[in-house]
Amino acid sequence: MKAKKIILSALSVIVILVISFSAWYRFGFLRMPERIIPDAPTSFVSPANGEVIAIHFWHGDSLVVEKELRDAMTTFTGSLGDSGYIVSIMLQINDVHYQRAPINARLVEKKYQPGKFNSAVKHLNRFGIRFENEYNELLFETENGTRFKVIQIAGYVARRIEDFLETGQPVKQGEVIGVIKLGSQVTMVFPHNVNLKIKEGDYVIDGETIIADEIVFEAALTGE
Repeated sequence: MKAKKIILSALSVIVILVISFSAWYRFGFLRMPERIIPDAPTSFVSPANGEVIAIHFWHGDSLVVEKELRDAMTTFTGSLGDSGYIVSIMLQINDVHYQRAPINARLVEKKYQPGKFNSAVKHLNRFGIRFENEYNELLFETENGTRFKVIQIAGYVARRIEDFLETGQPVKQGEVIGVIKLGSQVTMVFPHNVNLKIKEGDYVIDGETIIADEIVFEAALTGE
């Protein structure tokens, strides 16, 4: 009789834990709060909710990186000219894990890369990026012709990356474009014609925090 009560008590605790986790997963971790999208057509809002852990300027072959990272950096910065910025955002488990379009743009290309699921919280390089982890690379082009990337990177717990887009699809600033399940990273790669508005250590809100302004050259406006 005593053993039966112990078993029933243990089962009750398990059921409560499962229900609690399911509720947190659905209404906490996978919450999608309403965001106030700024009226800023030539600004980039943050695609993710979290802390800016690294900002780096890159310039083609002059970017000094560890030998084992060079191929990864070449891939990340490809199709964006010869220089620009890399902005890495860390998503803790309590941050919103949906991603939003930084600016009105068109998806030019997307590329999924299988990989490991090492901890995204531990930084093993100055870029703060787990290059070896599974990631999903989204290449966009703005209405003024500026190309940039949003890269979803998995972490130790994050085992699933999704984007909700098809190649060639237009997106509106602040539109939900994807989700990463549990702790992870989102990295943005810009060309040189942006003016960054954030710094390392800043906490950014997806769809609301302006992280850069697009510098539109006259040639881009005239089509020359």
